[in-house]
Amino acid sequence: MGLSDYYDHSVARGIVKYAGNKPDWRLYGQGWMFSPLEDLPAWDGDGVITRLEFAEQVSGPSGLTYPVVDVANAFLTPRVRRVSNDDYQTGRLAGRHFMEKDFSSFAYCGTSPGEWSRQRLSGFMYETGQLDLPVFLRPLRWWLLENFSKELAFFLEGLPGPVGLFACNDKVGLRLSSVCAAEGFDVPGQIAILGVDNEDIPCELANPSLSSIELNLERIGALAAVQPDQLMNSGETTGSGVDTVEVPPGDIIERESTSSYAGSDPLVVSALRIIRGSDGHRKKVADLLDELASGRRSLETRSKRETGQTLHQALTVQKIRIAGRILRSTDKTMEAVAGEAGFGSVQRFFSVSVNRPG
Repeated sequence: MGLSDYYDHSVARGIVKYAGNKPDWRLYGQGWMFSPLEDLPAWDGDGVITRLEFAEQVSGPSGLTYPVVDVANAFLTPRVRRVSNDDYQTGRLAGRHFMEKDFSSFAYCGTSPGEWSRQRLSGFMYETGQLDLPVFLRPLRWWLLENFSKELAFFLEGLPGPVGLFACNDKVGLRLSSVCAAEGFDVPGQIAILGVDNEDIPCELANPSLSSIELNLERIGALAAVQPDQLMNSGETTGSGVDTVEVPPGDIIERESTSSYAGSDPLVVSALRIIRGSDGHRKKVADLLDELASGRRSLETRSKRETGQTLHQALTVQKIRIAGRILRSTDKTMEAVAGEAGFGSVQRFFSVSVNRPG
C-alpha cells in the first residue's frame, strides 16, 4: 500500500495496531516514507496487503508465491483474498437515509469498472425500490482528474428534484458538489449529496459540507493482517477461489449536503433545513418561529402532519445526532458533549436519549 490518501492511512493504522502484537513481524511499505519494494516477486517476504484499484494492477499478484490480501474490492482476482467494506450494505444504508427524509427521486454516481461501486449501487437500488434510477458511471481516474465536465453537469440538470444523490465515495461527492456550485444547483434543496469514506477534513471544508458514510477502515486493516497470519501458520499461500471478509459500514455523518427533507409542505421543509443546518442543534422552537415568521400552532400542526414529529422532537433528534458525532470523534467528557450538542445538562441528555422521540 502506498499510503497516498485517507483510506490508505486508516487501513494501515489497523494493520500497524495488529502487528504491534507480533514482535517477530517486520512491516514494509511503499511511498515517500518507505524503502520501495519494486521487485515483489524477488522479495523474500511472507505476505502482501495491497489495494488493487486499477485493472493494470491485477496481474501483479498472480505470480507471487506468498499470501496476497486486497483491501479495495475493485476486482474479483483469483488467488487473492479480499478484506473489504460491506459495499452492498453501504448502499442500503444510503437508501434508508434518503427514504427517511421522504425522498422519492434518487440517483447514483459511481465508478466503472469497480466491484465496490457496483455493489453500492445494487444495495441502493434495492433499498429505494428503484431499479431504473439515473446512473452516471465513469472510470475512477476520470473522477480523480476531471476538473469540470459538461456531461456531468447535463446529467445533474436532468435529475428531477428534489433528488437524493448517492456518490460512491467522497471524491465523487466533492466533484459533484463543485459542479453543482458552478451550475447554480441548490445543495441540498434541489440535490442532496451523500458520499462514502467520511474523509473528515475535505468533507468539512466543502461548501456546503458533505454528508458521508463512515467506514470501519481500521477494522478492515486489522482483519487484512489476520489473513496472511493465518495462512502462514497453516502453510498455505491462498484459499480456494476468492475468499472474502466483509466489514459492516459505520454510521452516516450528516452535514449540510443532506440537511433537507423532501416533503410536500414548503414551510416544514424550511424548518427542517434550519434544524439540520450547522447550528440547528442550538435552536429553540421560538427561534424557528421567528426565522420563518410563522405562528406556533400552524407550524406545529403542519410539522406533525408532514413528518409525524413536533418541532421540539425534531430539534431533540438533531441534538442526539450531534452528540453521537462528538462521542464518536472525541474523548470529551459527557458534560462537554451535552453542552456542545445543545442540551442544558448531562442529565437532560441522558433523559432524552433513553426516551428518544420517534
